[in-house]
Amino acid sequence: MKIVYFGSDLFSNCLSLLIKIRLNIELVFINDVQENASFIKRICRTHNIVYSTERPSVVTLKEYLNDEQTVFVVADYGYKLPINEIKYAINIHPSLLPKSRGPTPLTYIIDNPENAGVSIHKLTEKLDAGSILIQEKFEVEDNETISSLMVKSQLLAETLLEELLNNFNELYNNATPQLEKLASFQSLPPVKRRFVNWDQNTTQFSHALRQYGHFGILISLDNALYIANDVEVTTFSHDFTCGSVIFEDALIKSIAINDGYVVLSKRSLRLYESRVLN
Repeated sequence: MKIVYFGSDLFSNCLSLLIKIRLNIELVFINDVQENASFIKRICRTHNIVYSTERPSVVTLKEYLNDEQTVFVVADYGYKLPINEIKYAINIHPSLLPKSRGPTPLTYIIDNPENAGVSIHKLTEKLDAGSILIQEKFEVEDNETISSLMVKSQLLAETLLEELLNNFNELYNNATPQLEKLASFQSLPPVKRRFVNWDQNTTQFSHALRQYGHFGILISLDNALYIANDVEVTTFSHDFTCGSVIFEDALIKSIAINDGYVVLSKRSLRLYESRVLN
């Protein structure tokens, strides 16, 4: 079996598994966003695997499309593939399909824990709609965050991929079609979902951090828009105006909110490119 892999850091442990069990990794295509692809690049360099940050075309993939020994493995990859001629193509998706199809299901699973799980399915023209090869549910705890969901998804994905590879032909040939009547789709979250106002309360701040803390929430500070990753939220009775600075030193800044305050690590603050929230 030869592998052409498409992905980013989210399921990079699956690429490591393929290397560990000594499958032939022909080529790796990477979403070249530095913060989401640095680890998978390191894996490729360590093992002398050729990788590309270019969007793959039919011409690029031509030598693999008609090779019945090649499997396309897609895991958190941002581009649609030219797959109409490939015999074996699978996608690793972090939800319990057909629920929560779409590019970023984990940010929504905080609110929809019943959809939590990992599915490996056949890759088809319709996004995340291919027949299920193997899937498993996992539980979402009350204090779960996007980061912890990513870890759970990674670990379960590796386990399921290994199970699939150990019985590939049987599972592939007996895949279960998805029930369209049960399907739901989660679109790419608009940036404004990550924006938190200072007049919101600690519950709202904490919920936003659970959903987007890994990527950073958006806050307005000093007449500019910032991404904040390292944020603490505390309930505290006070008479300060919401949005006012109540403490600051070289490392942190504390801002009053509706029923408490937040503490921001200055080192984690990054200026956001656009002031317009779409």
